[in-house]
Amino acid sequence: MRIARILVPLTLVLAFAANAALARDRGADGTWSARRSSHFELYQDVALDRYSGPAGSRAFEIAVLAALESAHERVREGIGVDPRVRVQVFVYDPGVFEAMFSQRFGFRAAGFWDGAIHVRGGTQVDARLVGTLVHEYTHSALATLAPPGIWPAWLNEGLAELFEREALGQTQPSAQELAELQAAAARGGWLPLASLGGPSFAGLDEPSARLAYLESYACVEQMLHRYGRERVERLVEELAKTRLVERALQRALRIDLAELENQLLARLR
Repeated sequence: MRIARILVPLTLVLAFAANAALARDRGADGTWSARRSSHFELYQDVALDRYSGPAGSRAFEIAVLAALESAHERVREGIGVDPRVRVQVFVYDPGVFEAMFSQRFGFRAAGFWDGAIHVRGGTQVDARLVGTLVHEYTHSALATLAPPGIWPAWLNEGLAELFEREALGQTQPSAQELAELQAAAARGGWLPLASLGGPSFAGLDEPSARLAYLESYACVEQMLHRYGRERVERLVEELAKTRLVERALQRALRIDLAELENQLLARLR
């Protein structure tokens, strides 16, 4: 589920960091494998030796770093954000990840960002893992411009969903997703964008969180196609500079939040 990737609110960062540090010390077998690329520092303990030996572990690490470098390029080209420091990424054995972090969410989490990227691994770099890496890297990249609390969740998660889906070959909401959005708008279940302006969706239940992510993605995807990448990039720049959502929207798109939402709702009618 896409709602499994979540930006951790600032009030939870210390708690997550403590658990993450403990998990890094423990690992699946007490041994972490480290590898670097141009923009990332990867640590993984998926116990791949159980399945394919040391050669499989190396191939896994190389594939993870390739996916991360592709995410870096995608975000740089998409919104002009190009962090100059290496991002730490921890890929956990699934059992360790579940044991350490499952109680922190009301749903089955695939990953989170708390200053470093933490994801549940697997025995191969599949679409689920690639999507999670791209999603969490987007949060990491935005945080180099301004603290996480500056970014409204609808924009932060919307951009993360956009780049995740692009990496997996999706360029717009599916017919089923549009039907879900249309039903929410028509039957009173719509979540106003103003209510999605906090730092994360962590307090939502699973159905509401799914809708919040979907609305956020649809909103950002519509901005991209209506206004173009340059103006979406300017929106990111203006928000990082002014730290005021309405002012950034006016300067970049010449609209306010209410008009942005009305444009999306009109598309769904």
